[in-house]
Amino acid sequence: MTTPLLQVKNLSVSFHTEDRSVQAVKDVSFEVLPGEVVGLVGESGSGKTVTGMSILRLVPTPPGRYDSGEILFEGQDILKMESADLREIRGSKISVIFQEPMTALSPLKTVGNQLKELLDLHRPEMSDEEKTAWVLEWLGKVGIPDPEIRQHAYPFQYSGGMRQRVTIAMALMLEPDLVIADEPTTALDVTLQAQVFDLMMKMKDDKTSLIFITHDMGVVWELCDRVLVMKNAKLVEEGETETLFDAPVEEYTRELLHAVPRLDDPPARTAPDFPETLISTVDLKTWFPIKKGFFSRTVDHVKAVDGISMTIHAGETVGVVGESGSGKSTLGRTLIGLETATAGEFWYEDLPLHHLKGSAWRPVRRDLAMIFQDPYSSLNARMKILDLLTEAPIVHGLLRKPDPDFAAQWLEEVGLSPDMMYRYPHEFSGGQRQRICIARALALEPKLIICDEAVSALDVTIQAQVLDLLLELRERHGLAYLFISHDLSVVKRICDSVLVMQQGVVVESGTPSDVVNNPQDPYTQNLLEAVPIPGDLSRRRRAEPVTL
Repeated sequence: MTTPLLQVKNLSVSFHTEDRSVQAVKDVSFEVLPGEVVGLVGESGSGKTVTGMSILRLVPTPPGRYDSGEILFEGQDILKMESADLREIRGSKISVIFQEPMTALSPLKTVGNQLKELLDLHRPEMSDEEKTAWVLEWLGKVGIPDPEIRQHAYPFQYSGGMRQRVTIAMALMLEPDLVIADEPTTALDVTLQAQVFDLMMKMKDDKTSLIFITHDMGVVWELCDRVLVMKNAKLVEEGETETLFDAPVEEYTRELLHAVPRLDDPPARTAPDFPETLISTVDLKTWFPIKKGFFSRTVDHVKAVDGISMTIHAGETVGVVGESGSGKSTLGRTLIGLETATAGEFWYEDLPLHHLKGSAWRPVRRDLAMIFQDPYSSLNARMKILDLLTEAPIVHGLLRKPDPDFAAQWLEEVGLSPDMMYRYPHEFSGGQRQRICIARALALEPKLIICDEAVSALDVTIQAQVLDLLLELRERHGLAYLFISHDLSVVKRICDSVLVMQQGVVVESGTPSDVVNNPQDPYTQNLLEAVPIPGDLSRRRRAEPVTL
């Protein structure tokens, strides 16, 4: 009988504020064996992240409180450890891949230096040259292009997906015994996700265990030996992956599996007519300079968007897919004026946007909204949700002061309770914060919403609800969307046309059905081959599950 690496026994965690108490985890028990991958799934707010963070005592106290239970790692109770002993374990024995990369990365230090700090702390015997080589090796392993150059960049100079890759490198480079992965591939495209999965499985062969916290049932199918299903702070079902997928016992588990988008799902509509042009671009380019030397001379450029011509019609949903760093987010940010175009032209209706600078963008901003990829960094942590939802409407003259009825309307639209408007962003899970971001964008009732991975942080049931909401609002208000995503299943469901981007250029375009069912470019074919497909035994990466 194999001795468990980790034992969680009757764990209960709650959060307490002046006016309310919330039970986040209630009497949860499970074990993790050496070399085992355990999936922890459930809707946003079910308690799965709090359970994972409790293993390293990362729940802030207060307002959090460990009410009862034990967390035994190699026989030692982490909840009773001294701080010095806990620091020795964190990073070297147990590491965490956080859902939101900017919570783990400092904006004031280069990526390379932040990785070296880990080695300074846990591998002091290594020389500076060895540390640099180790950092470059791991940046390469997680798919950072040109690691010798990119190690000197700051996190804000990386795309969201690239920042997530850095946090994965931080968690894996010390080769810990247990990795707690909290939605680690949410921001990654499918090809890079597959690369990271291969890396994790290689480590698993070396007896590294993984707790995979995710809402992506395709990921669970590919990676996990066992699955734990959480609902309302409780563990409601547990079983081996194939058994649970084939014959789930709980109705809640069946709902989770049913909500998973699939490549063979039909699109929401077919061949609609769009007579009115909303956004158009001609040879649009957005380049970023690469500077070197004492005088910071420009030696080259990152060609994030490199000559794209496209059209978005009123009421149309255009999908943009591609690997992280392909330029899809930069394209969206350029269209809304958050990045400055290097060359080319683009218009909103008859207004040339490429001439606008600074405050000249303000009249356009009400009609062009954006839902950002990272909900943590796009919400002001010092503002209540009421103020966050009413700030832009006040600026644009739609409201005179914060209106609780207005905020309640949009919270309900995205599946949140109106009484949440008096809380702060840190009191919500990652998926709930993303729903707040969606409500904030919808509150201005714009003509175009640029959705930059807008549903990637949501669990599958809420994702399905939000997609239905976006489709409903599209029909009701004639909204257009530029839908940036790495999830081809979601893109096929919601989009009318698709652009496939690689290294700043469009390599393929067409209807979702044509691109998915008959891809012409090898790059598109590779994207489709990497998509996780629940139920497909050929996609299982673990042939022999760990057993007791």
